[in-house]
Amino acid sequence: MRLAIVCLGLLVGDLFAASAPMSRQVTVASDGTGDFRSVQAAVDAIPEGNPQSVTIFIRKGRYEELVRIPRNKPNLRLLGEHRQEVVIVALNNDKLHPGVRARTVLGIEGDGCVVENLTVRNATPYKGSQAEAVVINADRCVLRRADFLSFQDTLNLNGRVYVEDCYVEGDVDYVWGSGAAVFDRCHLRTMHDGYVVQARNGDGRTGFVFLDCRLTAAPEVKSIYLARIESAKFPASQVAFVRCSMPMPVRPEGWLVKGELLASLRFAEHASVDEKGRALELSARRGGHALSAAQAAELTVDKLLAGKDGWKPAR
Repeated sequence: MRLAIVCLGLLVGDLFAASAPMSRQVTVASDGTGDFRSVQAAVDAIPEGNPQSVTIFIRKGRYEELVRIPRNKPNLRLLGEHRQEVVIVALNNDKLHPGVRARTVLGIEGDGCVVENLTVRNATPYKGSQAEAVVINADRCVLRRADFLSFQDTLNLNGRVYVEDCYVEGDVDYVWGSGAAVFDRCHLRTMHDGYVVQARNGDGRTGFVFLDCRLTAAPEVKSIYLARIESAKFPASQVAFVRCSMPMPVRPEGWLVKGELLASLRFAEHASVDEKGRALELSARRGGHALSAAQAAELTVDKLLAGKDGWKPAR
C-alpha cells in the first residue's frame, strides 16, 4: 500500500512537470470520478513553489473538510462547478481549535490564490464562538462569485484581497482583518444585531472599501453598526462605503468608535441609499464623514490595491 501511494505521488509529480509550460488543472469529485476525492488532497498534490496558476476544479458536491493552502503553494485557483452546489463545509471554531488560523474552514497563505464559483460555510451555530469561513494571510488574492457563510468573523482578510460579486453572511465583525480589501458589487447580509466590519489596517495603508455593494438584514435584526473599532489600538482604521444600499436597521450614528474620535480614523461614505434607492440622511453619523464625488472617484480597485508592484486584479 505504501509503495502504491509513493508511486501515485510520483505520477502526479510527473503530470505537473510534463505540463509545466501550459495551464494546469486537476479535478476533485466526491464520488471518485475525478483525480481526487477531497479538496485538501488536491492541494497537497501540487508541487511546492509552483510558479504558474493551477486550477483545482471542484465538481458539484458537499465537501466536509478543513482546507489549508500553505505559503509554499502559491497561484492556486479553487474553481467550483456551481456556486451553490459546491459546498466546502465544516464545524470549526475557537473553542475547538483556538486561534484565527486554526478555527477557519478555508485557510489561505499562498499568494495569488483565487476562490471562485463555490460556497464556503462554517457550520458553527449562532453564538458558538468565533468561527471564520475564510482566513487569508496572503497577498494578491481574489474571491469571486462565491458565497461565504458563518456568524461571528466570517471573513478575515490580511494582505491585498479583491472580493467581486460575492455573498457574505454573518453578524459580529463578520468582515475583518488588517489587509487592504476591496469589495466590488457584493451582498453583505447581517443575520443578528451586530457589526459588519472591523478594519485593523495601519497608517498609510488601504483598509476595507465597499464599492456598489448591497447590505441587507434578516427580519429580526434591529441594530447594525457599519463598523466598530478601538481608536487607541487602531487609529488609522479605514472603512468606506461608496454607492452602497443599506437596510433600515443601520444605526443613525453608523460607526461605533470605542475611545477618542481621532482625526486619523478614516470612516467614510458616499451616495449611501436605503433599500429603495432613496438617499440616506448622514448628519447623525458619529466618527465618519461624507466623501465628495471627486474623493469617491479616487477610490478605484486598481488604485486601492496597486501596492508597490502595481497589481491589477483581473476583472
